[in-house]
Amino acid sequence: MELLKAEEADMNVLVTAFKPFNDQKLNYSQEVLSYIDNVDKLIIDVVYDECYLHLKNHKNLNTYDLIIALGEARSRNELTLEVQAKNISSCSLKDNKGTLKTDEIINPLLGEYLKTKVDINKCKDDISLSYDAGKFVCNNLYFHLLEEYPEKSIFIHIPSCFEKKDMYKKYAKKIEKIIAKILTKKD
Repeated sequence: MELLKAEEADMNVLVTAFKPFNDQKLNYSQEVLSYIDNVDKLIIDVVYDECYLHLKNHKNLNTYDLIIALGEARSRNELTLEVQAKNISSCSLKDNKGTLKTDEIINPLLGEYLKTKVDINKCKDDISLSYDAGKFVCNNLYFHLLEEYPEKSIFIHIPSCFEKKDMYKKYAKKIEKIIAKILTKKD
């Protein structure tokens, strides 16, 4: 299997990251995104539901072959690909507009979880899989993406990088490798 970069494979990839939140001066997802090459990039605010509307208004998402949303999870110690999103928003943290959500269903017409339909088996050796995207804005954005684009959407949580440039670069390279593997067509 020969791995191609998105530009070589003539693929259209969007990678999003979040702005800082909770009085942090930076967001690791945004820092890592700055080192990812050959993709369209979008920085979105940490605001429930509005982050997805901002994403949808950015560009027609149908034009992308792959959409990767990045978020930070400072409590984790490894890069994790979220297999699913929960149909709930509930966190003790306020979003960047001051909204606090407690046990709010995102879409009452849908079940408890939505799973990605991207073939993540192609990259499971390069990243840890997680079944818990949390209940904050990361999960909220991912749930909305999976409602409409389950066949081309994934979410990756960035662990604590200790504000080190070499860590940002390391995770960016891993994500580029994951993109290449996902976009590789089966022979």
